[in-house]
Amino acid sequence: MNQAEEAKLLEQIEEWNDADEFSRCIEAIEAIPEQERGYLLTVKLSRAYSNLAVLGDHGAHGTDGEVDGDLLRHAIDLLRSVRTQGENDPYWNSRMGYSCLMAYRSAAIAYEYAKRWLALVPDDPAAQKLVRDCEEYLEEEKALELDLKEREEIIRNETPDDVQGGICK
Repeated sequence: MNQAEEAKLLEQIEEWNDADEFSRCIEAIEAIPEQERGYLLTVKLSRAYSNLAVLGDHGAHGTDGEVDGDLLRHAIDLLRSVRTQGENDPYWNSRMGYSCLMAYRSAAIAYEYAKRWLALVPDDPAAQKLVRDCEEYLEEEKALELDLKEREEIIRNETPDDVQGGICK
């Protein structure tokens, strides 16, 4: 594939992405042999898988909270396959951050990629937002964990000794 063909394909992929036609993006990119895709097409393929997993074509999952974990893990694997080229690329870090946040339902992993993205482009509002979102999720996770520990302690303190040992009389 020459540069003109790749530029045309990338333009078409952006149009399909904007129209929530992620499956079409995947089909078009996967029609190119893997060894010929290169870095950018691999990252775009990962984005299409991630968007399909979270949103679905034409917003099929946009409101139901349904997420396809297998597709997200595949998106992450694609990004990992080009890690050495992407580690200093803001776009690669953004895709890893978003994908990890949705795949693992934990902000800790995503937060590292979000911070790297923000360090690479400090004025990017999307990077700033992902960092803030991750920080908020981490605070919520911490509060839930503390709440759970407090509840466990209350239960331990209020449970008679004969029940705590596993023996109910």
